[in-house]
Amino acid sequence: MSDTGWRRTKFRSVILRIQGSVFLSDRIRRALLNYAGAQIHPTATVRHSCWLASADIVMGRNAMLNNFAYYDGGARLTLEDGARVAAYSIFTTSSHPHSGDPARRSSPSIIVAPITVKAGSWIMARVTVNPGVTIEHGCMIGAGCVVTEDTEPNGLYVNVAGATGTVRARRIRDLVDFDGVEAKFGEGVIDLSSSLARRRQSIPGSAPMP
Repeated sequence: MSDTGWRRTKFRSVILRIQGSVFLSDRIRRALLNYAGAQIHPTATVRHSCWLASADIVMGRNAMLNNFAYYDGGARLTLEDGARVAAYSIFTTSSHPHSGDPARRSSPSIIVAPITVKAGSWIMARVTVNPGVTIEHGCMIGAGCVVTEDTEPNGLYVNVAGATGTVRARRIRDLVDFDGVEAKFGEGVIDLSSSLARRRQSIPGSAPMP
């Protein structure tokens, strides 16, 4: 690698570490990532404390990558228009195949494949998405899911054990398209405080809610 190329690579690495600072605004963070090579729309948001090992990221209109998300940088991560990712989610675009050797189950070979989250999908907290997966448009992926294969459009996916006992994200419900007017931020907020208080009081021996 040339001296110029080496300096450019080091500078990009510095940007990728700086961008996660809580002291930067979302606007500055987006500008830094785009300078490093990402393609993030002006209305998209990357929140603080995300660990990004590469700037090979494409984000469409109103897409969001929330706090503490992790992206290993092995191949491209694409979040299409309106795709939202909750905190602590993990995108692994690289992995190792099963070696077949009990002395070392992880093969030295590396699988590298991009991940795409299509328009409008919502990935909830602490979801892990494996290499090569495409999450189709309009899907909801429940908290804590492990997504190992492509989804079908407009479905709710949660972790379910299969016949072999393997637990992974499986479709449990169809989600219908909604043609209504898009709600503004803060509209339709559901406050569960009173419901939770009544539930707590119904438990024998529980202390009353303040």
